Amino acid sequence: MAEQTLDLKVESRNVGMTPRWKAEIERRTEALQTDTIRIIHARVTLTKNAHHKKGADNAEALIVVTLPRRRTVTARKESKTFEEAIRAAFQAMEHELEKIEEKRLARNAKALAKKAEKVIALTAV
Repeated sequence: MAEQTLDLKVESRNVGMTPRWKAEIERRTEALQTDTIRIIHARVTLTKNAHHKKGADNAEALIVVTLPRRRTVTARKESKTFEEAIRAAFQAMEHELEKIEEKRLARNAKALAKKAEKVIALTAV
């Protein structure tokens, strides 16, 4: 199987993208990839929206990740600074991916237990 590279799209709205933010996003996105979690596509959007916001949290980071079988996971966080919003959004994405992995492992364990029961039932006959 050929090694597939992660398709990453980074964009910003109403704010200029700094090289530091882009480098951090690239580093954190690569860190999301594990042996068991394979990301096909990731889109990160930074938005500054002070127009409709009353509070100081007008920096928003949105992460949309596509996994195999057309599964999409989204994390969106708002904060005072883009650094905090990026960090919080990636922590939320890590949490979501961990939950997906836990569910997959539980489903596999259940399937293995069911197979073992069938084998035991067939050998007992």
